[in-house]
Amino acid sequence: MVEAWADDYIRFERRPSWQEHLRSEIRSRCGQLVPSAGQVLHATFFGPKLPNADVENLALYYIDSFKTAGRNGIRFEYGAVAPPTPDGAERSFCYRYELVPRSGSFTHWQEGRTLASFDWTDLGDFVGEKKLAQVWLALAQSQVELAEPACAPETPFAVRVQVRPPHGRQPVLGNLVKGIFDGVISAFQAHADTTVLPEVVARIATVLPADPAEIEKHLLDQRRAVLGVLPRLVSPYRESVKWDPADHWCVAGELLAADQVGPHWAIKGELIEVTR
Repeated sequence: MVEAWADDYIRFERRPSWQEHLRSEIRSRCGQLVPSAGQVLHATFFGPKLPNADVENLALYYIDSFKTAGRNGIRFEYGAVAPPTPDGAERSFCYRYELVPRSGSFTHWQEGRTLASFDWTDLGDFVGEKKLAQVWLALAQSQVELAEPACAPETPFAVRVQVRPPHGRQPVLGNLVKGIFDGVISAFQAHADTTVLPEVVARIATVLPADPAEIEKHLLDQRRAVLGVLPRLVSPYRESVKWDPADHWCVAGELLAADQVGPHWAIKGELIEVTR
């Protein structure tokens, strides 16, 4: 296990020197965590967070890809109040990274009903920077199981995903968490603002293998929006688009590596309501 305490959380960029040092220490020490075949990395972020902050960013994306420690899978969650340091001191924030059984579960959240689930879904070659959009379209085009009614606004939820890489590929799972999770969450939310829709649809159509009419239909589809309808799930941004799913209510999740089967990437998973 690696644990670190601080009086502020580590920023994504423009970090002060002490945060650079702490981040480097965490990365170095987590590099010494070598999982067995039945172990995954469990990352926990403790302490207050901004209302729109994403737990996977705070615990993982802002810190490291965890290439070695997370090679079999990565589980993450938002803890509660930071535990005391070994000498009993109190700090506002704590980062914990530990190797745990793959068969384990979340520590700080109780699982409730399943909101949505999907069986193995082909992602094709899954290349390039637009992984979120690729996951979104693949799930929008696939059969999914949905709960009724949809979850209430501001309901915490968890996402579990298994990823199956092509033969011969050993992915760095830490580099895939953000794209896959944001894509999965976006697939179960809907877009409401029609004023930006034509521009958004035209831009998405340049990077995805779907025509504008199909893209528009999926964006507006509220039947699958078990996580809610957003004013702008996606907006024009510079020369492309910016996806903005309400993923800050995703307080726990896991991305586990599955056995390689064929030449394409694939994912399966579920979304679950959770409570403290």
